Amino acid sequence: MLAAAFLSLAGVVSAATSSTNWQNTTGTSSEAFPTAVGNLGPYTYGAPPFLAQEDPVNSTKLSTRAIEMRYLPKDGKKDNATSEDIFRNIGQQGPYFPADDLFPETNAHQSLPEHCQIEQVHILHRHGARYESSSSPGEFGHKINNKTKAKKLKAKGDLAFLNHWNYSMGSQLLVHQGAQENFDSGVRAYYQYAKLLENVKEKPVFRTTSQSRMLDTARYWLLGFFGWDAPNKVNLEVIPEASKQNNTLAPTCKNGISFGDKLSKQWQEKYMPPILKRLQKDINGYNLTTDDLENMFQLCGLETVSHGYSHFCSLFTKKEWESFEYDIDLQFASGLGFMSPTGKAQGIGWVTEFLDRLTNKTFSGPVTTQNSTLDKNSTYFPLKQPIYADFTHDSVITSILAALNFTQLNDKLDPTEPNPHRRYRTSRVTPFGARLVFEVMSCKDSGKSAKYIRSKINEAVVPLDEGQGCEKRKDGLCKLDGFVKNLKRAYNASHFDVVCFGKNGTDFTVTGPVQNGSLNSSQIHSKKH
Repeated sequence: MLAAAFLSLAGVVSAATSSTNWQNTTGTSSEAFPTAVGNLGPYTYGAPPFLAQEDPVNSTKLSTRAIEMRYLPKDGKKDNATSEDIFRNIGQQGPYFPADDLFPETNAHQSLPEHCQIEQVHILHRHGARYESSSSPGEFGHKINNKTKAKKLKAKGDLAFLNHWNYSMGSQLLVHQGAQENFDSGVRAYYQYAKLLENVKEKPVFRTTSQSRMLDTARYWLLGFFGWDAPNKVNLEVIPEASKQNNTLAPTCKNGISFGDKLSKQWQEKYMPPILKRLQKDINGYNLTTDDLENMFQLCGLETVSHGYSHFCSLFTKKEWESFEYDIDLQFASGLGFMSPTGKAQGIGWVTEFLDRLTNKTFSGPVTTQNSTLDKNSTYFPLKQPIYADFTHDSVITSILAALNFTQLNDKLDPTEPNPHRRYRTSRVTPFGARLVFEVMSCKDSGKSAKYIRSKINEAVVPLDEGQGCEKRKDGLCKLDGFVKNLKRAYNASHFDVVCFGKNGTDFTVTGPVQNGSLNSSQIHSKKH
């Protein structure tokens, strides 16, 4: 099972697609936990890197990473910038970093209180670094390459590299940096939580989806946690990402109302024109657009994780990188998070499953995005596991945070003026390899034992508070019964049926971003919610 993960990363240029073998999917196959379920999705392999020969930084300094992350932003010395001003402002396309500046007030409470004992852990994990997953960067790359081959493009200055640049990335697949991120994450989780499985006789069930990068992410993580004999120690449940297949790790909401593009456009109209004017002076035979600029920003991260470096990283100043991250934050917050009317609805399926696991209750509805056939079957949805691990996408984690009512990340983002004090930053919350962790523990409080829970986002302890049904504490601990009580309100708060299947203007009315991840009562006209 695990060997297939290495094969998918071979540097062979090709294209492939897959289709569903419905006789071999989870819950229908003669094998309880098949991995060859189809739905790998369309993908292409990219060219192999050659950093030893092509390293543009040409430094004698040793890097702790295999990829090149020592670039400075344009005018970096003048702005006292560091490479982190690029790679921590690159949004969801950035390599994994611990979010040590997300909740600085809890950094002193990373260690568990001495009077507490962890009994259960829930891990929700994004896939590791991948090639591009949209066609836009590739389309830009091919346009530039076609112009240069036809000798119709001449670049100079900061863009001189385009004269010899060749777009050679693949698409969709996990890259080697992603494999490393997942393996390291599994190793870290082993050292953190392996003892919980010490006396467990039944194989735990961990879940992922059928997309190639998702399947490989789970495999590399399991390799890090369990070693080469992982298949003998865990059952990996692969849920198809396919139409008409409910899947809380890749949910669908028919309406999926997003204002991300609209707000992004507003912000781009403000911060991109000066960049366009500057870079257009360095290129003849090609008229740059705001879409091109967005692709250039994205290519910095994507080329870095796939090829090891990218000339695009040093094109932009520290301030411009900060503006780009705000652009991405707007897209995610208003498309999938608290500013989207369907934010909570798109994440409510997994939250309901989480509640079932916390309360040890077999799924009984209501059905949102859960696969009810699997969730009602203890083989595929076991209860009382000491460790749960689910592998998913950045978009899903964003919506789940809204459905959990993690108001700590509910910032109002103005499309004309960045909020420098915002907590919600995609680079901190959902980078490649992001992980959302919940630790359930028993603590002695005033001589009595009580159940508590705490949450970590990329290793940063979340300061849980009233928004999650908790008493605000410096250590982030929350009494489990209060947390569970609050989760039981999550389904109604999502207005799933109305916002996902209702008609705007008839069943509800929404014309712009919201603030709470769903509609308020005055916006809902239908009684079916």
